Amino acid sequence: MKILLKHVGNMGDLVFFLPPVLETLKRVYPGCHITLVTAWGFKESKRSFLPPFAKKGLWGSRNMSGFCISLMASNPHIDQLVHWHDTDLSLSGAICQEEGISYPTWNPTYFEMQKKSGTYNIVAELDMGITHHENPLRKIYDAVGLPNETYSNYKIYITPHDREVAAQVTSAWPKPRIIFLEGLEGQTTRGWDSQKIPALKEAIISRYGVEPRWFGSRFLPTYEGATLTLRQNITTLAYCDAAIGVLSGPLHFAAAVSLPTITLFSDQSIHRAAPAYFLNQYISDPAKKHRTLLGPSNARRQFLKHDEPSYNLTPQEAASQKSNGWLSPGRQSTKTPLAAVTANEIMLVLQDILG
Repeated sequence: MKILLKHVGNMGDLVFFLPPVLETLKRVYPGCHITLVTAWGFKESKRSFLPPFAKKGLWGSRNMSGFCISLMASNPHIDQLVHWHDTDLSLSGAICQEEGISYPTWNPTYFEMQKKSGTYNIVAELDMGITHHENPLRKIYDAVGLPNETYSNYKIYITPHDREVAAQVTSAWPKPRIIFLEGLEGQTTRGWDSQKIPALKEAIISRYGVEPRWFGSRFLPTYEGATLTLRQNITTLAYCDAAIGVLSGPLHFAAAVSLPTITLFSDQSIHRAAPAYFLNQYISDPAKKHRTLLGPSNARRQFLKHDEPSYNLTPQEAASQKSNGWLSPGRQSTKTPLAAVTANEIMLVLQDILG
């Protein structure tokens, strides 16, 4: 049995969607050979003046610590890992090298040739759009021909060296180790009301006597003079006590290494990707369960990734606030249910985890 999968999506997908599906395929088809085609980073855009949601670019360049290749390289259920490039081809691995290993590069033409070659028993392209009401994991299982499967455990396969480095880096961090996940301070509806972060920080210092630490690409630690790799940085979360964030790649990373998370959530159904929904059934210790703090919402919810008028503002509210979108002036508490979550509410949940 030979299986060809393609997924060049976001960071969170590679710890939430793919690992349980890959593991399930190996269980259902013992001895199968899985080829995964993935990216080396986000799309690179030549039109830098455009906002992120409008950018058009190419897959292929290394950025964001080579995140797709880096996260998938240690997965034991992948037999061949392939780098995706929108234009270039190199079966010898001349383009993509990560952590001393070379990976072949496929472009769309070569990928289509492989799909039609008759070599593979299953071919599935997992770069799919998900509507508001769809369960994303359910849709991927359907795509690979396993509609009755439900296994959904997050997973990052950490090497012994990753763990050794992370243990050394975190050894001097005071406890309890409370993490703010990058994305918490964002201004889109994936973000929280960033003006509340100082209040939350001071509340944590007052109760626990430690300052929370930030995790993300802008807060990379170093070890022996070198910046940690993506997997090593993620592994530091395994040595922490709680993480707070919005739905994002870093939140999925924390959940995937069993760090209890507090997800600030709204504007979409909880079955989209909240760790509490998918992981709590596997966790017996109440203190380690993942929590979701839901902001108030109305029936017309939508998930905005960029600045545009929100359904959570009535036309009258938008007019009275002189606001056409999230980034414009106006009362944040009425622009998104997520912004209405308070620091005190987060502290109550945090205290339930840490005591």
